[in-house]
Amino acid sequence: MFYYLGIDIGGGANTWALALERHPSEKKLSLVSGELSLKDKPSPVSLQEIREFLFKRRVLVTALDAPLSFSLALEKGLRRSDQALRELLPSKAKSWVLSYHGLMGIPLRAYLLAKSISPYCGTILETHPRASLYFLLPNAKREIAFKYKKEGLSEAEILWLRDFLRELFSLDAPLDLLKRDGVLDALICALTAYLYQKAPEKLFFLPQEEDLEGFGPFVVIWP
Repeated sequence: MFYYLGIDIGGGANTWALALERHPSEKKLSLVSGELSLKDKPSPVSLQEIREFLFKRRVLVTALDAPLSFSLALEKGLRRSDQALRELLPSKAKSWVLSYHGLMGIPLRAYLLAKSISPYCGTILETHPRASLYFLLPNAKREIAFKYKKEGLSEAEILWLRDFLRELFSLDAPLDLLKRDGVLDALICALTAYLYQKAPEKLFFLPQEEDLEGFGPFVVIWP
């Protein structure tokens, strides 16, 4: 079996990860239950748990929600990709994209994880799940991308989102997972990983400097 992994990197108690698998005989994706953040109940995971999962499984693509590429020339830590993503987003969403200097320890945690898993994973991507969700949603529903991290979604919005993901990806996501912003971010990351291999034309590849070090590319889901 082959897997696609999504990771929402936060602090030690706020990192979420889940994996998708696609059975060769079936067309639909499924969540890998009982692993990572989908154990008895949705819960954060350690970087070591993530590495152990990759060591045991054939993970084709991993997508992380954190900066993974850096340049000594960028004194402010704002890359061309960050600037381009800000330009694609509406004015009230530009604050979603920060320089890697402004994220404190998160880029370091993400880089160390990416380096430790690189022998076990074919491709490691950087992504921005909140921006991807915004671009993925129809115009009439894009307010969901603004609400889910702050006030949370209503039951009707969660039901709609479940049906929307089922229609697009043939994926059945339990409702309780969609109520947690970290799990939803990890899910969007995993879907990005899947699309990178199966339908890369549905991703937007953000521009990059020529002197970057680290991992990439930086991609978001594109309508």
